Amino acid sequence: MVVSADISCSCRTKPPTPRGPRMHYGTFVTRHATRFPARVALVDDDHSLTYAELDDRTNRLAHAFHDLGLASGDRVALMTDNRLECVEVMVAASKAGLVFVPLDFRLDDAAALHLLRHSQAKAVVVGASHADQAEGLGREETAVESWVFLDGTGSGLDYEKLLARAAPGPLEPSVDDDAGFCILYTSGTTGVPKGVFFTHQQTMDNAMAVMKDFEVGADTRYLVSYPHNSAGSVNHVFGPVLMAGGRLVLGDVRGFEAERFFATVERERITHAQLVPTMLFRLLASDADHDLSSLTTVGYASAPIPAPRVKEMLERFGPIFLQAYGMTETCSFATVLTKADHEAVGTDREGVLASCGRATYGVEVLVVDEDDRPVPPGTPGEVIMRGRWLSRSYWDDPELTAETNRGGWLHSGDVGRMDEEGYLYLVDRKKDLLIIGGANIASKEIEDVLYELPGVLEAAVIGVPDEEWGERPHAVLTPHPGQEITPAEVE
Repeated sequence: MVVSADISCSCRTKPPTPRGPRMHYGTFVTRHATRFPARVALVDDDHSLTYAELDDRTNRLAHAFHDLGLASGDRVALMTDNRLECVEVMVAASKAGLVFVPLDFRLDDAAALHLLRHSQAKAVVVGASHADQAEGLGREETAVESWVFLDGTGSGLDYEKLLARAAPGPLEPSVDDDAGFCILYTSGTTGVPKGVFFTHQQTMDNAMAVMKDFEVGADTRYLVSYPHNSAGSVNHVFGPVLMAGGRLVLGDVRGFEAERFFATVERERITHAQLVPTMLFRLLASDADHDLSSLTTVGYASAPIPAPRVKEMLERFGPIFLQAYGMTETCSFATVLTKADHEAVGTDREGVLASCGRATYGVEVLVVDEDDRPVPPGTPGEVIMRGRWLSRSYWDDPELTAETNRGGWLHSGDVGRMDEEGYLYLVDRKKDLLIIGGANIASKEIEDVLYELPGVLEAAVIGVPDEEWGERPHAVLTPHPGQEITPAEVE
C-alpha cells in the first residue's frame, strides 16, 4: 500500500550559518596581548612596544577615531616615513571598522592631493617627515575633517594627546569579515595610481599562505625593508607577523644601505627580510662583516635573479632564499620559488631559477592567448590568476575593475610562459615589449644576457625611437664597485 501525505518540514528553511567572533588583525593583537603581554611586537629606531602596549594604544586610537566622528567604512589615510605608528594606525583602523589608506611617503603634493580626494579620506595621520606637506594639503578642498599629527608637529590634533584622552578597553564596531580592510595604491608604473581594495578576509587568507610558504611564526623577527604603504609591507609582512605573534622591526628605508641592513640584522637578531634584487646585489657587493646567523628566510620579488648571482647568494648566506611573484592586486603574492627550488643551482634543473616558481596555496595561474584560452606549455601569453585573496575591485573605478577582472580571473598585464611542471617564467609587461621592425622583443631577454657579462651589477633595457626599426634597445648598466664596463664590451 502506498500512502501519500503533505509533510511540513523545517529542513526546507536553511538554518543560519553559525558565526564566531569577527576576525581582523586587531583580534590577533588582543589575543596575543592576553596570552603573551610582555612579548615585543614592534621595534623602530626610537622605541618598542609589547603586545599589551600595542593592544592598549590601538584600542585608544580606535576610540579616538570614533570620537572624531568617523564611522564604519570611512577611510583613514597615513602620511609618514616608516615607523611603528604605521602598524598602530593599521590595527586601530581595523578595530574601529575603518578602511586603512597608507600613502607612499615619496608622493609630491599633487599626487598626494589626488589620492586624498580619490579615497575620500576623512582623517589623516601625519608624521613629522610630512608635516609641512600636510599643512599645505590642509588648505586644499578635500573630504578630510581631521588632521592628526605625530610628534607634536603641525597645527592639527596631537596624536599622543588623543590617545591619552580616549577611552581604554576594546571597541566593538560591526566589522564583517567581508568589510573593507584597506585601499593600497599601486606605484603608478602603468599610469595614474590605482586604489586596490581588500577585505579583512582576503588579507587574512593571504597571510596564512605567507605564514606557510615563508615560515612565519611566533619567533619571527621581520625586518621591514619596503615602504609601509606597499602590499609587500601591509599584506606580506605586517599582517602575517601580527597573526603569528612575531616581531616587526621598522626603520628608515630611504636609500637602502648594505651596512645598515647587516648591522640591524646583527643587533635585532633578525630572522626574516623581504628585499628586491637590487638590494641583494648591494649586499653581495659589500664586504661588511657581521653575524648574520639569525637569518633563516629572505624573500625577494620584482624579478628573477640570474643563476650565477643565486650561486653567490647561496655560497655567502646559505639556503635561505625564496622568490615571490605578485603585484598589489594579488594582495602580496601568487607564485613562489621555494628554498628547495633554489638548490637547483649547479644541477640540470638550474633553469627553474629563471622562473618565479609555481602557484602558491589557494591560487590558480594560467597563461592565455588574446581570447583568454590557455596556451600550450612554453608558449608566451598573458598571465591570469584567481584565488580567494586576489583583489576583485578597484576603489571607485568600475570600468577598470571590469577590464582587469574578466570571467573571474585577474588579468595581470604580464607576459609569461609556463613549463610542464607549472613553473611560471615572466617574459615582460605587455606594454613593455619592444617592437623592433615589427617583431616583439622582451627587454628582459636582453637583460638576462647582459647579466652574464663580467662586471655587470645591474642591467635595464629600454626602447628608444629609431627611424629605420621603429625602436631599438638601449641598455643602462651599473658595474660592480671598482669595475668599469665599456660600450665595446656590451656591443
